[in-house]
Amino acid sequence: TKVIIPNSVTLISDFAFSGCSKLSRVTISDSVTSIGMHAFENCSRLTSIALPNGITSIGNGAFYRCLSLTSITIPDSVTKIGGGVFKDCNSLASVTIGNSITSIAGGMFFGCSSLTRVSIPDSVTEIRSNAFCGCSSLKRVIIPEGVTSIGERSFSYCERLTRVVIPDRVTSIEEDTFSFCSSLASVTIGKNVSSIGSAAFYYCSSLTRVSIPDSVVSIGNSAFSGCSSLTSVTIPSSVNSIGGNAFSDCAGELIINSKIVETNYTRSNYPMHNSYSGWLHGSKFTKLTIGDNIENIGSRAFAGCSDLAILAIPNGIISIGELAFAGCRSLASVTIPSSVNSIGGYAFSHCSNLKTIICQAEIPPKISTKPVLETFWITDSGFSKFETLIVPEGCKDAYLNSDWKEFL
Repeated sequence: TKVIIPNSVTLISDFAFSGCSKLSRVTISDSVTSIGMHAFENCSRLTSIALPNGITSIGNGAFYRCLSLTSITIPDSVTKIGGGVFKDCNSLASVTIGNSITSIAGGMFFGCSSLTRVSIPDSVTEIRSNAFCGCSSLKRVIIPEGVTSIGERSFSYCERLTRVVIPDRVTSIEEDTFSFCSSLASVTIGKNVSSIGSAAFYYCSSLTRVSIPDSVVSIGNSAFSGCSSLTSVTIPSSVNSIGGNAFSDCAGELIINSKIVETNYTRSNYPMHNSYSGWLHGSKFTKLTIGDNIENIGSRAFAGCSDLAILAIPNGIISIGELAFAGCRSLASVTIPSSVNSIGGYAFSHCSNLKTIICQAEIPPKISTKPVLETFWITDSGFSKFETLIVPEGCKDAYLNSDWKEFL
């Protein structure tokens, strides 16, 4: 069935052709300036519609569930598009958006699972929530430099998207923005982003490397959880807040320059994680490098990092807090730099493979655990008597006359 809308018509009203399931083709005259809300929703056989260069607005859900629509060109005359305009148009493969649009509306292409290509014009300054959510065939998208905000879940479940560059004018990455983008391998985060929201990159399982800029101050819950291909993560000194499970299942190297390392965590910080610091709960990092700007390692800072095998504590660290590395079961050796003067209770408890301690301090660091052996407590039924303790030449007597005598 075909419909021709005559020159006498200027407005296609709300729900005008809603549910016309046999409608396959529509010709709209140049006199039409506005298409109302849900005007063509559920026109499941509509394969083609040409929008004349005179239309200025398209209402919410205007083409919702037009299941046979394969392509559309939005003319330059359109300045306003409502939310969910092409929602669940699962055959829509190609879209051209006119250069008068400033906002990609919420849910505009939600569930357009066949969409492989979309050209976002430079006029766009915002991409709203769910805009491209569920566009599982979308491989590439260029976000214009003028975009200042990207909404929640805007690219969630874009399972074939491989690369994203977030413009410098964007100040925050909202929650779930790129969650479940399982092919996303490369992300460039703009230099003015200050916050990375909860689950922003949740289960981006192909992501191998991410550079977090110095502008970032907060990283939300589960922000990078499930990014199991990450080989390296660097947390800059600007970060002062990291949510629970932020790096769950992330492996490779963690380089941390943030003073958050100095936070003394208790069970009240993350009550569900017991002795864990929370933000590292579930992580699988194998190597840890702590920045030279850090002076103290807080209580429970790295507790429960059971895959951590290589640890670099810089000279400059003054104290190691209680339970700081508890449960780091893959550690075989630890070097404690000469700057350390105190080690908190149970700092290396349950490090069941720890065999060698190299303590570089000429004055033995104070151990707060009583009895001292519990600093390296292994199980509920026994203590670690690690095989080797190496101290500076000429300092053995000093260690024999200190808390460390229990280990000699």
